[in-house]
Amino acid sequence: MLKKIVILTILTSISCQTTKIKNDNYKFSSSTVELGSIGTSKLSFNQNTFESRGLANLENNIRLEIGIIPYNKKLNKIYKSKAKYNQTQRNITYTDSLPIKPELVTIKISDITSLVQEINSDHNTPILKLLTDTQNLKIISSLAVNLPADDITKIRQSDAYYLTNTQYKKYTIALYKAGKKTDIIDVNPETIVAYQVSSFCWVKSIKSNWYVADIVNENNTCSGITERKIKEKKNDKDLFDM
Repeated sequence: MLKKIVILTILTSISCQTTKIKNDNYKFSSSTVELGSIGTSKLSFNQNTFESRGLANLENNIRLEIGIIPYNKKLNKIYKSKAKYNQTQRNITYTDSLPIKPELVTIKISDITSLVQEINSDHNTPILKLLTDTQNLKIISSLAVNLPADDITKIRQSDAYYLTNTQYKKYTIALYKAGKKTDIIDVNPETIVAYQVSSFCWVKSIKSNWYVADIVNENNTCSGITERKIKEKKNDKDLFDM
């Protein structure tokens, strides 16, 4: 009976720290996060935490998927709960009776292949070493954001969106229309409602070097020959030394 109570308590704690947006599970917390940030993700004392350890240097733009959805009562409650930790958080006026409701924007990294290529490139050797040395780091792969109305209008007027690295250790979102860059959006951390984290999948090259092969939702398994953890086979000398 006690075991069932403990399991139920854990499940309740987890469910209270997540929400479903467009059929995807998102986490919410008081942590400051950034799309594409690499770091440690934990659930501690019923609170999600994310501690950033670094950003990959992007020499090429990474394609994003952006969606716009109307606010609902649950999202509004979550957003207000974050105000306890952030007194400067932007206020949102929401009631069910509003004819035009506030809107939430989801921003998701869609071009995983290009991001993986960037991480494995020579210009990201420090980040790749950090990943291989720790093996438990995650990446912020999607955000749910409360953007200003002007930014939402810019998004609606665009047909392509990219994560760009035009500043040192700083990402921005570039907006394109008919192949031409029209504007940029700088996401204020105070407007972030929730986030998703993803895990790295690894594969060994013919030169016996490990590199990132894929990035998947943290609840998904790595497919094919890819591994969630780097597995080194010990040779006879290693076994003898033990």
